[in-house]
Amino acid sequence: MTHVPEHWIHGCTDAHRRLEAAADLVTDQVARRPSALDGWSVGHVLNHLARNADSHTGVFAAAARGEIRAQYPGGPDERVQLIEDGADQPARVLIANLRAANSRLESAWSTTIESIWANGLGLRPYGAASLAEFIFLRWREVELHAIDLGIGDLGGPEWSTIPDGYLDLETTISLRGLLARLPENSAVHIIPDERPSYVIGLGFEPIRVSGPGRTILRWLTGRGGDPDWPKLAAW
Repeated sequence: MTHVPEHWIHGCTDAHRRLEAAADLVTDQVARRPSALDGWSVGHVLNHLARNADSHTGVFAAAARGEIRAQYPGGPDERVQLIEDGADQPARVLIANLRAANSRLESAWSTTIESIWANGLGLRPYGAASLAEFIFLRWREVELHAIDLGIGDLGGPEWSTIPDGYLDLETTISLRGLLARLPENSAVHIIPDERPSYVIGLGFEPIRVSGPGRTILRWLTGRGGDPDWPKLAAW
């Protein structure tokens, strides 16, 4: 038995390659246009994805030294500043920085020994997380922010292109935390087209949330869905 989350590493590494292919579509003009995230340009999203990779690399490097490091030691202010710093760089620089950051992170994964995978921890804003959890969290960042680039018109990632493996895993994990995000004294009956149904929440008349799994995932991640579905608290 191994503590190395090999399936998740494979999924995230594949997501890195797809992200890099999408980034290659970005020109200087595209980098300056708005992304799908309020207040962020395409350049902001690319810059964030690179700096996020470095924050994960720092966690793994600290774990290898027997230390527990915060993903962003300077807290939310550091994260915001890292996103802003360099977001307006030329596209070729943003793309090169992203590729280099992905490479550093993948190298950190490959050089982490079994005992560190088993025992190492990093700090998230809500508390400690295992190194395996950090793999999933990076995978989430890449899959969702690749869509947030908003370059589907150029052939970039869209909700329809999210791989089934990530869809299934993210839906399972997001549903675990859904109760805390629902309006008070409410419940939902979630009926994905291609998955078992669930009732989550406190209430005798659950609101029906029915449709394709990718549409439900948009709702779970705060990125769309049916306007008649309940408004969720921050994800």
